[in-house]
Amino acid sequence: MTLVLASTWASPDNRRREALRAAHTQNAERLTDLLTFYLQRKTRGRQVSPQTLRNYSVAIRDFLDFTGPPDSPRYSLQNLTAEDLEAYLEHSKARARHSATPGQLALGSVGTYLYGVRALYRALTWAGAVTSNPTLGVSAPRDPTPAHTRKRAVPRTHYRALLDAPDPTHAARDAAILTLGATLGLRAQETVRLGVGDVQLSLRELHVRHGKGGKERRIPLPAAAAAVLARWLEVRRGLEIAGDLTAQHTSLIVSFHRGHLGKPLTTAGLRTIVNRYLREVGLPPDMGGVHTLRRTAGTRLYRATRDLHVVADILGHASVTTSAIYAKLDVDVRLEALEAADQAD
Repeated sequence: MTLVLASTWASPDNRRREALRAAHTQNAERLTDLLTFYLQRKTRGRQVSPQTLRNYSVAIRDFLDFTGPPDSPRYSLQNLTAEDLEAYLEHSKARARHSATPGQLALGSVGTYLYGVRALYRALTWAGAVTSNPTLGVSAPRDPTPAHTRKRAVPRTHYRALLDAPDPTHAARDAAILTLGATLGLRAQETVRLGVGDVQLSLRELHVRHGKGGKERRIPLPAAAAAVLARWLEVRRGLEIAGDLTAQHTSLIVSFHRGHLGKPLTTAGLRTIVNRYLREVGLPPDMGGVHTLRRTAGTRLYRATRDLHVVADILGHASVTTSAIYAKLDVDVRLEALEAADQAD
């Protein structure tokens, strides 16, 4: 794939010609290829997050659905204006407001789609297919609901039940998944890309090699988390001995799904597993996904330390500003502060 992309887009003349053709025909696959090559070139060899590429690919296809069919488009990619893009955002916001209808879209996804379209136009400008970027100056809609209201953590009353929830069939693996998310705060991509060797029990440490933005970090393992991971490693070794896993698959978290047994678990598979357990312990449908576990870890860390720098270090945040949301997520912290203020009067 990389060689194909390089041969197509490396030459400036060929790049412009192919980009013009892809834009004129509104070819989603070719436009995604161009954007992928552009991002790889601009990151100077650092790996672009697969999740980012997937999000941008979905954004491009959604945008092309709006601009119209390739044979008779309502909007030309080469002549798109800021007003046209505003119309796309209004169209997307209307879909978000009527999320029960087909083609449902969360309001937060509208911004994600704009980021994808903006990245596409940076790539088209770089390739020489367009002379101006219509996305400049266009802002994503803000969700009026505060982030700490929209993005909730697992309550303390449900946390222990969640960690104890894994069914006997896949208990060791699923307990490891829940611990990696709800205790250690790993992102979905970080979890599925862990290798067996990244769990360093002798050092009581977890090596996260594929963090956001290509950054690595090392997370100390508390005793309970180390025990859960040690148990899964023991079970995993038993699967290798039984021939259910091959030596070529070194991923820590593997699939038990028929036809994919022993292969690395995908982020979609990870999300399905996590959501099942969140539902089992009685949490509502709007509390789903691996990031709910990560928010839970961040909230617990802040509650225990009251130190945003510690939270940022363990979760791999570039800034403590990002970590500040966990202070608002924890109702207990705010209640304690109010009670302390009453006692101080």
